[in-house]
Amino acid sequence: MNVDEMGAIGMFVAENRTFIDQNTHEWLVIHKTASGGSAQDIANFFANDPAMASTHYVVGQDGTVVQCVLEKDGAGGNCCLETGHAAYLPPGVNLNVRTVSIEHVDPASDNSTPLTDAQKAASFRLVRDICIRHNIPMRPGDASGGIIGHMDIAPLSRARCPGNYPWAELFAYLQGGSMIPLGWKDDGQTLTAPNGVGVVLGFRVYVLSHAWDPGNVPLAPEQGVSLLEASNPGLGGGNQQVFRWSMLGYTTARGVFMEWIGQELIVVRQQAITYHDLSKTLQAEVDSLKQQLATAQQPAGVDPAHVASYQAQVALLSKQIEQLAQQLQQGAAQPLS
Repeated sequence: MNVDEMGAIGMFVAENRTFIDQNTHEWLVIHKTASGGSAQDIANFFANDPAMASTHYVVGQDGTVVQCVLEKDGAGGNCCLETGHAAYLPPGVNLNVRTVSIEHVDPASDNSTPLTDAQKAASFRLVRDICIRHNIPMRPGDASGGIIGHMDIAPLSRARCPGNYPWAELFAYLQGGSMIPLGWKDDGQTLTAPNGVGVVLGFRVYVLSHAWDPGNVPLAPEQGVSLLEASNPGLGGGNQQVFRWSMLGYTTARGVFMEWIGQELIVVRQQAITYHDLSKTLQAEVDSLKQQLATAQQPAGVDPAHVASYQAQVALLSKQIEQLAQQLQQGAAQPLS
């Protein structure tokens, strides 16, 4: 199966654990695990859980995103309303077929662990992308949809789910508010990373609006380049800024966009191998020419017999040329018939 979210790892539960093609995507539900492990560990649990619980996605503390259920299908993580549930949620329906759900790994049993920077960045991005795909309102939930916590559905059994989740930061991010990466500084014109390198103009706006990982610092200032991607020469030139884990590009036609780091790396590595092989070939030719020059500069003895033989060959060739010239002259003097 293909994942719905670019960059997610697909670890899908069996289809008989889902509600196939029934999801209407009205609310997005935030969950936490109240247990440790990786995102992959949680996905493996979902694949084998006797209760057949699952969520569409799991976000690990390292920022890994795993997809367990396709968004077109209902997952088994929300189910039934409990006493005290959010009043706007409709009673008597299976909310699993009206929601998209995201699990977040939290090793604390009361879900009190703050999201890591990488986890926060991945979560915010994923929430935004899901809302865009299904036109889910990017605001706290109400009767017409939105983003809610598991505790809004099950306030008795899941009162601490998702527990410590940065709701205010999420909604500021979704509403277009800037989110300065932890440890970076912004003066309204230049966004400066901890290593002192600045990000300006459109690249600054992109970083502030994409839940940027604080560790993904710029390695050099933005610069103009004649070729943005060796792997895609048709893209042409533009502006570019290289970061530790990614690369931003800009053209008038496309605006700011994330460039193809993986594909670019493959092409550059191949070019490096080609240049290395060419360098070895050229070096071998240089070494050969040096050896020939050194040999030519060494004094050599003269063999009289060899000289005499050479002179005889030259004399014979001269005689043959003379005879040929005479034949040509005689032929030219003959009258035409």
